Amino acid sequence: MTRVYKSFFVAAVMILILASAGCAELPPGGESGWSGLLSSEPEETPGASDDDPGYLTPATPYPTATKGTAGPTLSRPPETAPTQDPYVTLYNRTTQFNLTHSTDAYSFDLTAPPLIIEFDVEPKMITREKYTTSDYGKKEDVVVKQTYPSEDSWFTVTVRDRESGEIVAEDGFGKLLGTDTHKRVFVGRMGDFLIELSGNEVTVHVLMRAGGI
Repeated sequence: MTRVYKSFFVAAVMILILASAGCAELPPGGESGWSGLLSSEPEETPGASDDDPGYLTPATPYPTATKGTAGPTLSRPPETAPTQDPYVTLYNRTTQFNLTHSTDAYSFDLTAPPLIIEFDVEPKMITREKYTTSDYGKKEDVVVKQTYPSEDSWFTVTVRDRESGEIVAEDGFGKLLGTDTHKRVFVGRMGDFLIELSGNEVTVHVLMRAGGI
């Protein structure tokens, strides 16, 4: 063994003796420099778990409404003044026309047209029984009831020029005037008129209005 090897060997033995005698100091913190590399336990963050990656912050739930809580306040829309009727009512009456009372007549000087006459007719209704044979089963005889306006029910509004008797406007119910029970007669010019209401076996509500007086 050469002198160099002998010196290295003696030095190594001295270090081992000193270490075993407690003279050598460990690295600060009481751990060797290799402990961090050899550790097999993963570091854990306090409060963290596999289901919570830590992006959300715990908070207090939003308070919910309970029974007895006042409902929303409803606001009423602004009241709109009713539109004033531009017409003046001249006549508003329900009359029954029959053989003993078949005609009413009125004169009117129309200076502010129009003249509007509206009427609703309630004719006398007739119910008749019709005997016929059923088209089903045993072909038995059956009775069918039919209800319809009387052929004698009619009503007419006639507006005439009072001086000449010329018919200015006319309409009504029954005869050759149709079966519509609600109609309107319109006169759009000034004049001194005679208004005739005639009928039979009907009850009629008549409303007459003019543009102004």
